[in-house]
Amino acid sequence: MRKGNSVLTFFVCIVLTAISTTYAKIPLNKGPGSFVFNDSQGNPDKHITVFYYNAEESKTNMPVVFVMHGVERNGREYRDSWVEHAKQEKFLLLVPEFSEKYYPGSKQYNLGNMFSPSGEPISKSKWTYASVEHIFDYLQEQDETKAESYSIYGHSAGAQFVHRLVLFYPETHIGTAVCANAGWYTLPSDDYDFPYGLKGSGISVDVLKQAFSENLIILLGDQDTDENHKHLRKTPEAMSQGKNRFERGRNFYKVARRESEKLQLPLKWKIKTVKNVGHSNSKMAKAAVKYLTRTQRPVRKNDKEL
Repeated sequence: MRKGNSVLTFFVCIVLTAISTTYAKIPLNKGPGSFVFNDSQGNPDKHITVFYYNAEESKTNMPVVFVMHGVERNGREYRDSWVEHAKQEKFLLLVPEFSEKYYPGSKQYNLGNMFSPSGEPISKSKWTYASVEHIFDYLQEQDETKAESYSIYGHSAGAQFVHRLVLFYPETHIGTAVCANAGWYTLPSDDYDFPYGLKGSGISVDVLKQAFSENLIILLGDQDTDENHKHLRKTPEAMSQGKNRFERGRNFYKVARRESEKLQLPLKWKIKTVKNVGHSNSKMAKAAVKYLTRTQRPVRKNDKEL
């Protein structure tokens, strides 16, 4: 073989190997594990490590539950804290970790990467919110699940992510969403500027109507009242929502009720209080499981770009 052909063959083999590695099926083995997801539909250069727990060998018919970590970006820790729930309730647990390396700051995680640094709208497919849907799509395509919908839970910064996912990106396969102990909210009203409200966000009444029809549960620990918590946002806009997380969650639901009545839109959201619990993911998770494992309903997708 001529040297030139040999070199060409060598590089072709490397490329083919890379392609096969990229698209190879990732088996979700029984027990704990993880895989790296490259979001080809959105941000392929931003890798997401997905920590999982597969309760059974035959997982395809199990319910699927996503859990969103807090500000520490500690996906493995959140996975481990949910393992017992996954074992008992027999669901496929998925915890995507949005690292600071690829998703720095609250704008790219909690706020979904909806706008560029200059304030220009970003394509919906590149929103951080969309990546959850893309992970679910991928697992369906790989025959790792036959579920037609999934539930999602977020605590603290993860709860910020979840309520905004429902608010801005309701055209998903979410059956039930649980937002637990968020530090502050995007209020569903044009009376407040984005990100504290909808003014300037580009959201339409049609999207808001769809968001209000989703099964969102605002889960609040009645002892989550520390006004000096190190991660509690204290900007004037956040403080106007309440002095602590418990007050802010109640205010969020109050504003949603007011707006749904004003716009004559039915509101499916619920607010639930967990007694004698503060800012604790593990204790809130215990209360959230019963909502997450209810029958998961499919929702039609309509992934239109802005």
